[in-house]
Amino acid sequence: MKKSFLFILLISLLWGCGSRYESDSYIQINPEDTPEEIILKAAHVVPSARQLEWQDLEFTAFCHFGINTFTNREWGDGTEDPALFNPTEFDARQWVSAFKDAGLKMVLITAKHHDGFCLWPSAYTDHSVKSSPWMDGKGDVVKAVKEACDEFGLKFGVYLSPWDRNQQVYGSDEYNTYFVNQLTELLSNYGVIDEVWFDGACGEGPNGKRQVYDWMRYYETIRELQPDATIAVMGPDVRWVGTESGYGRVMEWSVVPYNSMNTDETAENSQQAPTDGVFIPMGDMMVKDLGSRNKIRKAKALVWYPSEVDVSIRPGWFYHTSQDDQVKTPEKLFDIWFSSIGRNSLLLLNIPPDTRGLIHENDVKALKDLASLRETVFGNNLAEGASVKATSKAIGKSSANVLIPGREKFWMAKKGEDEADLEFDLGEEKAFDCITISENIELGQRVEQFSIDVWKDDRWREITRSTTIGNKRILRFSPRTAQKVRLRILQARYTPAISFFALHKRPPQLELLPAGGAFMEEMAVELKSDMDDHDIYYTLDGSEPDKSSLKYSAPVTISESAQIRAIAYDSRGASSFIRTGTYTKATFSITYKYPPSPKYQGNSQIVLMDGQNGSSDFSSGDWLGWEGVDMVTTIDFGEVKEFKRVTANFVNAVGSWIFLPRGMKVEYSTDGKRFKKMGELTNPVLWDEAPETDRQAFSVYRSTKAKFIRVTGVSIKTCPDKHAGEGGKAWLFCDEITVE
Repeated sequence: MKKSFLFILLISLLWGCGSRYESDSYIQINPEDTPEEIILKAAHVVPSARQLEWQDLEFTAFCHFGINTFTNREWGDGTEDPALFNPTEFDARQWVSAFKDAGLKMVLITAKHHDGFCLWPSAYTDHSVKSSPWMDGKGDVVKAVKEACDEFGLKFGVYLSPWDRNQQVYGSDEYNTYFVNQLTELLSNYGVIDEVWFDGACGEGPNGKRQVYDWMRYYETIRELQPDATIAVMGPDVRWVGTESGYGRVMEWSVVPYNSMNTDETAENSQQAPTDGVFIPMGDMMVKDLGSRNKIRKAKALVWYPSEVDVSIRPGWFYHTSQDDQVKTPEKLFDIWFSSIGRNSLLLLNIPPDTRGLIHENDVKALKDLASLRETVFGNNLAEGASVKATSKAIGKSSANVLIPGREKFWMAKKGEDEADLEFDLGEEKAFDCITISENIELGQRVEQFSIDVWKDDRWREITRSTTIGNKRILRFSPRTAQKVRLRILQARYTPAISFFALHKRPPQLELLPAGGAFMEEMAVELKSDMDDHDIYYTLDGSEPDKSSLKYSAPVTISESAQIRAIAYDSRGASSFIRTGTYTKATFSITYKYPPSPKYQGNSQIVLMDGQNGSSDFSSGDWLGWEGVDMVTTIDFGEVKEFKRVTANFVNAVGSWIFLPRGMKVEYSTDGKRFKKMGELTNPVLWDEAPETDRQAFSVYRSTKAKFIRVTGVSIKTCPDKHAGEGGKAWLFCDEITVE
């Protein structure tokens, strides 16, 4: 079959049309098209009905469950005994109920993973639940989860691994038939299937062979049996964002070039291996920019191909008892929310059932707390009730429509105008620190750059600026208090159409300054919230703070070791995350032969050994600086101790006349008078060969007993020849010294 024919056939399959020109989800670029015509075409690429419905889900659940759950592995090899599968408390309703309460809209179950073990009683293999003791071999996980989804009103999807490490026919044409037979079972026996999820994993089977997957046949089967099902992410409807971290691109285009005709590049960037498939309409999905003007100007065609961000709530994808205390915190999950759904993507969160067949209590709590946090922030649109005016609007597309959730009503500028402003008068000053904006993607993704301004001191002041919007964009920034807010569309591919705009206030953002560390005599700790009117409470004994705890009014001075835990509340009663700082009274003292420069004395008495690594900003107070002299630091531990390694961190920033040391010498003593050499090293890197900004650790190893350790960082003293400061005094910056 020639590629040109494959290409045409594929487009027909992807968007369910008889001709590749019938769907606006795909637009061909002609050789004679001008750059302006290409941009206009890009503005008119729109999602298919199934893609639009999928995009509106926003938040879906992945459930990795199977034989690996009971072998404590991530990837099985297909030789597992089905008798190991026995979830004695299995309850799909418990799963789906927890997901619904958390706001998840679909459940995707691993019907078969790479080990080939099937969670339904497949007629084509005995490597399945029918050979297990669970429910006397009469159980069906797929059926139970599907029925629970129907009961609680969630959509349902299946993951079916093409790689099968159990099947002896893997690596032959016969296996493609086997796979289609199993796919047919799943798509024929369980009612409506809303999504079919593939990865491209293609390792060796039990016979040592690899499989050439017949992707076109798989897609044809799905389109025939479940024509409304979305095919992701090794499929034509949805693409993988390119990382399993949970974080999407800052600039995420749903309209991308259709150039590549194979899956290899996508496979290389994940667990997947090349498959010789024929559908991925792009190349490297890890790059920051997939669809800007520069990316599409040489495209052969443009296609609507939205991104999905996947991540697990735990370090692993399958359940492991050892990870019960490693469930992602609500704070981490909320950050992922902003960086996935808030970046024009869908979030697929994996929540793996445990060996009981239940979602573990820790996972349920994290989901519940995340839902509560989202309600606190997004449950109230601070722009609701505002008067809205626009510099441009199409007939019947009122600017006030952007305050109505959904896409049925929206604002659009006059036809042909690609710049416009929306101004919101809130009626009174309100505090906010994040915004939600949505385009009406039924008309396409058009906005290329926008900004948010507030009216302050009789003029507009820009507070943030970004690129794409798409289905949903959520931006965070430091709190602002204003009565008037402005959305400026700075550049668009065609007439912009905004369907929703909202202002929100996150819970208080609290920090402890310093965040922890050691001190010699006493230390003052500042508890700082992002707004002055927040009430802050704290404890000194490590107990959990609340409104009955000590109320903060001034920096807390401690003279003994302590653990400070603090929480802030705003006027809504919303609380910050609890912040914890551990402060240890040092059993050592530090002296210097040459005092650090008064310009860079650090923010504590023992900044060199406070347990806090200096940031990339050498002026932050985390670093000590010496100008034109060596750093000679003596540490008195108060008693003789055994040591084996001394490490000192220095920074290189030659543009600021800061250089790495020529070398480092470490000495030791039991009386503070007679010192012996513990070790010495030379820095072989020339100043103009080192990175412009670089943090480098120097270590000396030798087991010894001492009361005193002296560390000397040998400065170059003067800026070298050919440096901009040639002949001037050179700086040496150090933090942190660790003695082990």
